[in-house]
Amino acid sequence: MKRISFLLSGLMFMILSACAQMNPVGSVQNNEIHNTHRLTIDHSNHESLAKYHENIAKEMQTKLEKQKKLLQEYEDHSQYYGRKGLDLRSHAKANIRYYEQSVKENLKEAATHSKTAKEQKAFNYTDAERNTIPIQLKEGVSSPLKAKSPEKSEESL
Repeated sequence: MKRISFLLSGLMFMILSACAQMNPVGSVQNNEIHNTHRLTIDHSNHESLAKYHENIAKEMQTKLEKQKKLLQEYEDHSQYYGRKGLDLRSHAKANIRYYEQSVKENLKEAATHSKTAKEQKAFNYTDAERNTIPIQLKEGVSSPLKAKSPEKSEESL
């Protein structure tokens, strides 16, 4: 009896170890949570934010073109798709609306960040990434960082 239970437990262990995954699902190298520091963009660096939004808009534009081609295919050859073709057409139209809106929003964000980056350069910021204080302000603009002259107190008189 002991021998049979020992063999069964050994067999179960072998089966379970054979079915186990060798590579963990959430390995640290591929885990997005651990690699987010590599993908982040400094929010004070408006040039890189503008490029980021432009790239996203380009990606969405290519996806939009792909969806438009699919929609054209569904409309030209509706006999191939039958009743499912109606669902595919409406889904493609919804995707087209989504991608058009996304392209529009990302281009708007890119324009806003480009404008802000130009303003930063106009104010001669030394480093947009470090968010440092401007070296020289334009003429006619008073610096909000100027030290106020100390008022004479009664003790100094």
